[in-house]
Amino acid sequence: MFNIDYIHELISGQLSIAGYKHFINTISHFVRKYNWPKSIIVSDKNNTTKYWSTEEIKELTHQFFEWSLSKGKFDNLNKIPESYLSYYFVQILISFIANRIKEEQQKEGLSFDKCRELVVLICKEDYIVNTIDSNQYVYKDSFSKEDLKPFEDVSDVLKYLSKIPIKDSTKHYRPLVKLAIEDVFSSIESPILLNKLIEAVYNLFDQKKFISPESNEEPSNEFNLEISNKKFDKIIQNIVSGLTQDEARMISHCLFNNEKEQSLAEIADFYSVPKSTLHHKIDAFKKKIARNYTPDNESDGIIFIQNISKALDKLSK
Repeated sequence: MFNIDYIHELISGQLSIAGYKHFINTISHFVRKYNWPKSIIVSDKNNTTKYWSTEEIKELTHQFFEWSLSKGKFDNLNKIPESYLSYYFVQILISFIANRIKEEQQKEGLSFDKCRELVVLICKEDYIVNTIDSNQYVYKDSFSKEDLKPFEDVSDVLKYLSKIPIKDSTKHYRPLVKLAIEDVFSSIESPILLNKLIEAVYNLFDQKKFISPESNEEPSNEFNLEISNKKFDKIIQNIVSGLTQDEARMISHCLFNNEKEQSLAEIADFYSVPKSTLHHKIDAFKKKIARNYTPDNESDGIIFIQNISKALDKLSK
């Protein structure tokens, strides 16, 4: 996770060398943990190796900072309680990566290599693949050499099949590839060379020029804010149910008091409870949040935190 002190350095424009190294190392950890593709880097260089270099991690980090600043992603960080700051910084990074992956998909559509990979996989799972005269053939039923037809006869049928559109909003290609294979075999009544099937399936797709705008910015008008608030009502009711007035006051103090930084021991003394008891209550409350709520994005999370803070304040009075 990201260090809170270094996050404050970054958003204040005073990032230290140690902080810079921390962000590079942490982003490198996420890159390797989730196996993010190098295609998410905007670069003129064409490096075909799958392994990330240190320079590529640095470039990704710089582009993440630039994107976050240009989109105002850091503007709301001062509204986030310290205990959640690192978590929400990770959400900003995830949003950036998701946006880049979407852009890359929109630029490329379904590549021939990806289509080949999916066709081979689906054929192994759902169809019969036989090797005849050193060539692989595919069909939906058992077959032998006598069942083969000249490809010219098959090709004449395939050219009349309807195209399957791939839109810029398409996220998953496997269902479309599976549908295309079914269309092929519904039109021909004979086995087909695996390589010819791959070509036929790929040519069935209508791939128009893709666009890559960043069109998924979170709405911020009052109407959408009201919808978001209502969305959280039942979730928050489940989370705060069973809390006493004193418990709500202590939890709110620990998680949402940004006026004065205090240790857990100091807060426990203030409320005259053992430190272990306070720690248990805070930990149980956080786990209850995790069980009941997962944010859609960082804005969704911010609105949720604001609402749960208000709910605790209301219980405290």
